[in-house]
Amino acid sequence: MSAEAHGNMVKVIWRTFWIMLIVTIVEIIGALTYPADINRMPLNIFFVVMSMIKAIYIVGTFMHLKFEVKHLIITVLIPVILLLYTVSIFLAEGSSWHNMQFHIWK
Repeated sequence: MSAEAHGNMVKVIWRTFWIMLIVTIVEIIGALTYPADINRMPLNIFFVVMSMIKAIYIVGTFMHLKFEVKHLIITVLIPVILLLYTVSIFLAEGSSWHNMQFHIWK
């Protein structure tokens, strides 16, 4: 690896570090400033979105997905999006099931 390529990779790693740090700080600020007596679903959605941003950026940078052809990127992203959609549906259904059971037994 040439010195120039090594220097460019170091810059990419540091840029990634700073972006991840900023996103994480925004998450922490959001968690600390969110009122405790309000519904937490918007906060949970915020965390999921921020985690997806971090995951996409890490996969794009360190797994070199952003340098691949468009069709490979789509092939990787569609199952991930469907999986996240499924998990969000399961969380919503589990929450409604829990609330329904809580009201029946109370």
